[in-house]
Amino acid sequence: MNSAPSIPVTVVAGFLGAGKTTLLRQMVQRVDSGRLAVIVNDFGELNIDAAIIAEVTDAVYSLQNGCICCTVQEDLLAQLVSLSRLRPAPERIIIECSGVSDPQRIVQTIAYPQLRTSLHLDAVITLVDASSHHNLDVEMARLSRAQVASADWLLLNKVDLVTPEQLHNIRIGLGSRVPVFETVRAELPPELLLAPLVRSSEVLFKLLPQAHDQLFESWVWSSVRPLQPTALRAWLARLPADLLRLKGLVHLDGSEQPYWLQHVGKRSQFIPAANQPSEYAAQLVFIARRGSDLRQRLEAGIKGTQAP
Repeated sequence: MNSAPSIPVTVVAGFLGAGKTTLLRQMVQRVDSGRLAVIVNDFGELNIDAAIIAEVTDAVYSLQNGCICCTVQEDLLAQLVSLSRLRPAPERIIIECSGVSDPQRIVQTIAYPQLRTSLHLDAVITLVDASSHHNLDVEMARLSRAQVASADWLLLNKVDLVTPEQLHNIRIGLGSRVPVFETVRAELPPELLLAPLVRSSEVLFKLLPQAHDQLFESWVWSSVRPLQPTALRAWLARLPADLLRLKGLVHLDGSEQPYWLQHVGKRSQFIPAANQPSEYAAQLVFIARRGSDLRQRLEAGIKGTQAP
């Protein structure tokens, strides 16, 4: 059983000029704690993005003169291993890919055996530049599609620079089954970007402040019975895109090991947890788009996964 908590890793991807550094800078500025590590990759000899982010945090690690999904992938692995061994450990690691990176290779690196017990993938956020998406040539368009396909969330950025009709056509062309957010200057509520794995009922109820209650709704579901693993995984695979995050502590039927469950986009993860004193065998927080009317249906579904 792990004594040290697994460190969440957020990957920020997107084609050149999509707004990745703008988003990353906002994320860094919103973190109250100093225990945040940022890995910035620029394809070239001079890592301009790292220099920009270094203006707001000292914990920047630069990987340059190559793409972290290929030529400097070993450097990324070594850097992640090094960060995972720091004491005190970072509370979160953010990786900004270069504009020519396929984030799926980075996702695979995070799952390497050297990192599996100390790090976990929190989410892949891919930005798409609405103003230039349709102007990419064949090769660049293929790379952009790979970046979109790897995403847990899509930020359709710079929507103020296109017409409603153009925006509609871009969304149809993306054909994505993950949540899509239309943004200007990559603005997203911090609760979605940096929400921690829940540790207590108090944190559960504070995950989504009132400031964004017109956009999102959040609720907590608890069970005194453990959940059946097979039924739970089948239910997770059917979750709709309007459910933006699901996370919490679960005990699975037939296992003494408790797990932190996290679902974002198309991905679900079970992360070993230390025993947590609680009257509940499962306690989950849901964050959904307001007006999606998902609560009754989702709670009926999760109740169907309870052990007898």
